[in-house]
Amino acid sequence: MTTTTAQDQLRELDARARSAWEDYRASTSELDGTAYEETELMSWDRLQQTLNELADERERLVAAGVADETD
Repeated sequence: MTTTTAQDQLRELDARARSAWEDYRASTSELDGTAYEETELMSWDRLQQTLNELADERERLVAAGVADETD
């Protein structure tokens, strides 16, 4: 059985945050004008929701003391 360490969990949260930013950039990179404005608003909201969820998850991990574990 594989054990996930606290550091692994925190690294996973970081990877998910990077992925959320990449998705945001990709969703608007080819657009301009009205299409950009409409898509950017929705994409920004989605990004902020994801980042907030990840921040909440990180806080729960830290509050539980898992961030103090060593590798």
